[in-house]
Amino acid sequence: MEPMMSGVKHQFQLRELDNHCSLADKTSYIHKMVNLRFPCIDRMAIAKYDQSADILHTSVESSKGDNPLTLYEIKLSKVPSLLNLVRNRKTRIINNLGVFSDSKSIHSKRIIGKGFLSSYTIPLFNNNQFIGMLFYNSYQRDAFDDSNLTYLDMVAHLLTTLMAADMNQAGILRSVMKTATQFTHHRDPETGMHLERMARYSRQIALKLGTAHSIDDEFADRILQHAPLHDVGKITIPDRILLKQGPLTDDEFAEMKSHTTRGREIIDTLLLNFNIKCAKDIGMIRNIVAYHHENIDGSGYPEGLDGENIPLESRIVAVADVFDALTSVRSYKSAWSNAQAFAELERLSTFKLDPNCVAALLNSQDEIVKIQASFAD
Repeated sequence: MEPMMSGVKHQFQLRELDNHCSLADKTSYIHKMVNLRFPCIDRMAIAKYDQSADILHTSVESSKGDNPLTLYEIKLSKVPSLLNLVRNRKTRIINNLGVFSDSKSIHSKRIIGKGFLSSYTIPLFNNNQFIGMLFYNSYQRDAFDDSNLTYLDMVAHLLTTLMAADMNQAGILRSVMKTATQFTHHRDPETGMHLERMARYSRQIALKLGTAHSIDDEFADRILQHAPLHDVGKITIPDRILLKQGPLTDDEFAEMKSHTTRGREIIDTLLLNFNIKCAKDIGMIRNIVAYHHENIDGSGYPEGLDGENIPLESRIVAVADVFDALTSVRSYKSAWSNAQAFAELERLSTFKLDPNCVAALLNSQDEIVKIQASFAD
């Protein structure tokens, strides 16, 4: 006997989340669903937490107006009000942001400057680990009360799950790659915290280039995740070449250069085996691995790309990688000072490195010193 049909037509609207790959797309879609019930929720934004550097940085946002905060980061320890929420696992409702009109903090000024009058802030935890903050904002005063808070809490739980899944996918890929490189048992002389530093230099360059180069928070976040994969192809290079102290022969250098294309093949295999299908991730990872040795004058490898024909993420990673190599101790050299490395980057920007990316790093000297202090070998 077939079940009785109620006559109510209903579609499971959240099924659409399966059709959106990135966390940004999913957040935007969920915001639309929230607005069907509570039109006063004018903005939803997630800031991710980088525990190793104690950095809270803007990540994804959905807003009815211009985004008041993009490419912004701050140490969590420098924001006592948010730190208190994390430590005590509390939420915060401010139904009159006007009381903070004299605030000197950049984030408060920007939020209030865009006309938002109330906010609801929720720290996000996954497996008891703090991973970020969710911010709801409204152009209305007194927008948050018992009529919507329970619903918004459920949405926060959903976003936490999606965010954790997004981070887990990236983490799985990075862990697999890290494990693969560890199989070489420290074969590559680039050891210590090199990958952590160059990844953060890459993100800092992206932040400085900003929207003028069509860079958003998602791009900056992904380049932080994927920059460490740039040299994964070196696991295929024989010890006699990879560890050679003297200059390489032409044949040896040709084999060394193959780490770019072999790395891309490794990435493609891993993406297939681990069923990672997000186009934004795949495109960026493949570009970083394959093209971080291309030169702006076309003299690089593997394809001899030049200028803006080289993907932006590849140009960024190239500058970050060279800078950290110059300022790090290697078996064949001592560490250069930052000033010496900056001078060399400027010289290389005439034929090898993207001058805009070099300028972005040179304009980040305070941030560079902080990264070096946090991730010293």
